[in-house]
Amino acid sequence: MSFEQIRLRFGRSFRRGDRVLCEGRLGTITGTTFPHVRVRFDGRQISVPCDPCELALGGVVNAAPITLEPQRA
Repeated sequence: MSFEQIRLRFGRSFRRGDRVLCEGRLGTITGTTFPHVRVRFDGRQISVPCDPCELALGGVVNAAPITLEPQRA
C-alpha cells in the first residue's frame, strides 16, 4: 500500500522522512507495508509497522512541564 492509498483509506497524509510520535516514542517514517506505516524509532536500526491512526506528525514533545503561578489580586 502506498502513502497515497493510506491517505485515501485513513484520511492521514504521511511522507518518507516525516518525524512522528507513536505511543510516546519518537521516530522517522521509512516507508509503508500494507496497511501500515513503517517507523524507525530513535535509537533503533530496524523500522516496525505502525497503525496510521496511532501516529502524530511533528514528533514534538513538550520537555518542560507548565507550572501555573498563583494570581495576585
